[in-house]
Order: sequence, then C-alpha cells, then structure tokens
Amino acid sequence: MKLTTEQVAAYRRDGVLPLGRVLEPALVEQARQHLETLRQENLMDMPVDRRDRKMYRLLNTSSKDPWFDCIIRHPAVLDAAESVLDGNVQFFQDNVFYKPARDGSETAWHQDNIWWHADPPNMATIWIALDDVDPSNGGVRYVPGSHATLIEPEQPHKDVSGYEYKIMSERQLAEIDQMKFVTFNVPAGHAVMHHCLTLHGAPANTSDRPRRGYTVHLAQTGCVKLDPATHPILRSSSLH
Repeated sequence: MKLTTEQVAAYRRDGVLPLGRVLEPALVEQARQHLETLRQENLMDMPVDRRDRKMYRLLNTSSKDPWFDCIIRHPAVLDAAESVLDGNVQFFQDNVFYKPARDGSETAWHQDNIWWHADPPNMATIWIALDDVDPSNGGVRYVPGSHATLIEPEQPHKDVSGYEYKIMSERQLAEIDQMKFVTFNVPAGHAVMHHCLTLHGAPANTSDRPRRGYTVHLAQTGCVKLDPATHPILRSSSLH
C-alpha cells in the first residue's frame, strides 16, 4: 500500500518515517535463519567500535544469498520507496547486521550519502527489524530535518575490510550529540525509512537481547550511475 499524503509530507519534512509492519512473521523467521547461516559460514565481517564491542555485518547481502531478493522486492518495501522516489525505484544495496546481546557495538553518527554520492541525493533506506528493537538494545537514533544539509566528515578512517573513508571527528560528534534526536520502538517485521542525508547512529547493545536488522537501500533511477543488470529497476512510472 502506498504512503498517504500525510506520511509523504512527514518524510519530506523530517527525513525519517516509521512504516509499521512490512514483513510477515514467517518471513522474519526465515530471514533470521538465513542470517545465522551466513554467520556460521563466516561470510560476515565483524567490525568493532572504539570499546571493542562487535557487530556481525554483511554488505551486499543478496549477492551472497539470493533468498533476500524476496524482501527487496516485497510490495510493502517497494510501495514505501516508490511513494518518496517519485515512482522510479532502482535497487542499490542491501545489508544485514547482527549486534549480539551485551556486547553489540555502537554505530557512530553518519549520513549515508557520504559513501554513495547520489546526485541529486534521492535515495531511501528501509531499515527492517528482525528482532524487537527499542532504545534498550541499540535502537537507531535519527536527527529530524538533518537531511537538509550534508556534513563533510573530517577524520580519516580505515574499516575492518580495508576500505578507507572519512568519519565524523570528535568535534563533529560532540556537536551532533547536542542535537535533538528521535528513536522508535520497532517490533520485529516493522521498518523505518530514512533519507540518504538523514543523520543517524545507534548506541551499543548492552541488553540481554540480540539486535538483528536488515536494510534495503533504494535509489531514484538515475541519481547514481548503476548497471541495471546488477542493480535492477524495480518500479518505474513509465510502466504505469
């Protein structure tokens, strides 16, 4: 079901919007099982934060496990994205994350388009909870309205895979910490959608519960140079 006019207006104003349920319980359980298989087969990397807390992560998940394509193409996912990407939706990337209980890493504040370079920046991320997620187990924090401005990171960084880029400096993080953020209770199978310039991050998972999530990143067709053979066009207004 497409978003309402009010929901689209809220997304454009805030850069973030809770979507409610997008996956049926049976599909959530299957996703958990596939995530665990990827982890057991050592296909996920394990970056750590500044306090050596860990996270299991696999970027471009569906390239390793095509089963996840059924979530990428799920009508609830595409309907939401189509509502804010003007009817033209192209697959960009999908990722899976697992922050274990009591030792799950924090995720520093960032804007996704620092890496993606979409121009214009018309991309949306749909963050799907595979566990019940709330502030106690590391729910994602968002700064409403922050998608109006790109903040250029200052500090060079190399992650566990050897990829080099810049992250927010301590000075920048301190400034962001003073901004008003929102976080949502996201039951398993529910989702939150955010703009590619919305500032977001997550605290560590120090609870007794795991925090598993799956993200689908979708672009308005043409804002990033992508090969349709590997990044298919999933919805197109020209086909309507």
